[in-house]
Amino acid sequence: MIIAGMVISYVGTQHLTRDNDGETVYGGSTLDIVRGGYAQLSTLKLTKKEQLAIEQARRYEQAAFDCFPDLVASRRNYDIAQGTDAAGEFCSGVLEQSWRIGGASGAEIFALDAFAQDSALQALRSSTHELYGAAELSAHTAILYRGEDPEVGYLTKTVKVESYAYEN
Repeated sequence: MIIAGMVISYVGTQHLTRDNDGETVYGGSTLDIVRGGYAQLSTLKLTKKEQLAIEQARRYEQAAFDCFPDLVASRRNYDIAQGTDAAGEFCSGVLEQSWRIGGASGAEIFALDAFAQDSALQALRSSTHELYGAAELSAHTAILYRGEDPEVGYLTKTVKVESYAYEN
């Protein structure tokens, strides 16, 4: 992501939650974010699956820019699915690019602000959470939305920025 001359990159995971009807739905994203590009992202303590996802995203992005050299995209996000197939073999691949505002955008914006406020900051963890029904919030959580949504019922959307733990 490039905003106001600042480049940040991240690897993250989505998590699921139960909505007001008890259905399993998107519950937010947790992002480990660095100041800089792919090279700086590779300095994090990453699992082999995270490293593979980053490499697949990098290749997808490079192919897009090779095909469309005049393309401008300040925000670039790639959804990677990983799991096992029916034969039990591990699979990983880019599902889609998401070069628009999305579920992780709140975490990205709060991270950009934290990096802008502290020029020495090199890495952080930022997360979004979608909480259905009455929900208790942890400390240092920013509320993006809390109220009755006509489609899903009572909903709270939050963001939390934390320091990045370099040890797994």
